[in-house]
Amino acid sequence: MFNITVGLIGASSTKTGTLASREIAIGRDPTNDLVLDNGSVSRTHCRLVAIEGAAIVLDEGSKNGTWLNGKPVAHPAVLKFEDELVIGPYLLRVQSLVGRGTAAEQELGVRPHPLPSEESDDSQENTVLSRSLSTLEERRQALRWLMREPVSNPRFNEVLRAALKDSDIEVRMTAVLAAAKLRARDVLPALQSSDLPTLLQEVDDPRERRFHEALWHGVIRYLQERRHPGDSVPGRDPLQPLWRLLAGDLAVTDPASLLLHSLTTPLEAGRRPQQLPPGVVQQNGRFYLERSGLPLRWIAPVKHWLGANPVRQVMSPGFFVAQVPVDRPVAKWVGNPLPIRVAPDHEQVWLGSFKEAEQLCAELSRIENAHIRLPSADEWEMAARGTDGRRYPWGNLPQEDWEECASPWGVEYLVGDVPEWTFEPETETQLLRGGVEARTWVRHPVYPGEEEFAAALRPIIPGV
Repeated sequence: MFNITVGLIGASSTKTGTLASREIAIGRDPTNDLVLDNGSVSRTHCRLVAIEGAAIVLDEGSKNGTWLNGKPVAHPAVLKFEDELVIGPYLLRVQSLVGRGTAAEQELGVRPHPLPSEESDDSQENTVLSRSLSTLEERRQALRWLMREPVSNPRFNEVLRAALKDSDIEVRMTAVLAAAKLRARDVLPALQSSDLPTLLQEVDDPRERRFHEALWHGVIRYLQERRHPGDSVPGRDPLQPLWRLLAGDLAVTDPASLLLHSLTTPLEAGRRPQQLPPGVVQQNGRFYLERSGLPLRWIAPVKHWLGANPVRQVMSPGFFVAQVPVDRPVAKWVGNPLPIRVAPDHEQVWLGSFKEAEQLCAELSRIENAHIRLPSADEWEMAARGTDGRRYPWGNLPQEDWEECASPWGVEYLVGDVPEWTFEPETETQLLRGGVEARTWVRHPVYPGEEEFAAALRPIIPGV
């Protein structure tokens, strides 16, 4: 069910109330669950589907479009509490109340929009990720939220059929697994006719490519035969992680099980910092170093999957990380810290040694009056990987413009030409991360006596 606030754009008065159905239609036709009587609204304009912890918005081919945070809804999208949904002249704020024991359906009553200080804890959690995810990532996440439903329904089947034709390989692969988890046998023809195996030729590693192709064939066989997930085949079954996933007892222990976890589990949000450390300021919901204006991202204190083989789960301590590495304007500003903030150009500074990176952190700490240091290897991986254990900052499969893609936390330029300095606190080992190595878990140690390496600096500020 949904708690919905509706108001005309620019108007101060709004109406708020609860609609008890888990799927509601919105439009100007009186048969809709929520009627918006305006000529700019289509007869059935869009639908909302409530799932555990979130909601999905689907446009119904409306004439004027459904707009989410200023962008048209071209694909199923995850809708969060603080998001703005625009339908014609109406502005809606929607909160899914599934599983929260809400009261029965109520008439919409009038009350003003909540101020930011009045927002619930849930909206604070969602805000951490909502401003970081691209439209493509939101399509992937929408499918992963759908997998939390116990079974499919005709409306979900339409979503899956559309996703199986998506231009993104990972959206398609996620739809394949969603069809299996939701036991959506009605989408089997679309699954069988998909050209996914052809698209998977873009996967460089032959073993990974074969595993994805095996998943595709395995889901088809599962839906055809209605095979029980607990069944096994003689010998070593490479799809054992898939059967465990469908049986509900997948243990994340190796790269195969981690991949399935990442493709089927929504990103976990986290709470915003309760207090800002010295030197960090907030403006319009974003964080910066106070004097230089270096943009920061908050890595919330939630569990992250790290490593590949073995895989381990580590709790983030909660920290701020530079959204982009220290570039030439910032480095020049450190030498002459003027009162005005820096205009970044994203040309990373190549630092010739770990010691040089530490010295730059110390200078920046002194100027900003903040505790600024190099990231540990785990902290760098948390910032790059998000909470779902993805293979690359952008996801798990090839993607266009991957060098420009941010991580789920909104951290940018993690891979490309320049690696970044990190360290291992327990062994005091210097480590290079990122650069031409796009896999999020790979660590390149720099041992004493080796030639010095040129790498970039992405500082962090511990949380309070």
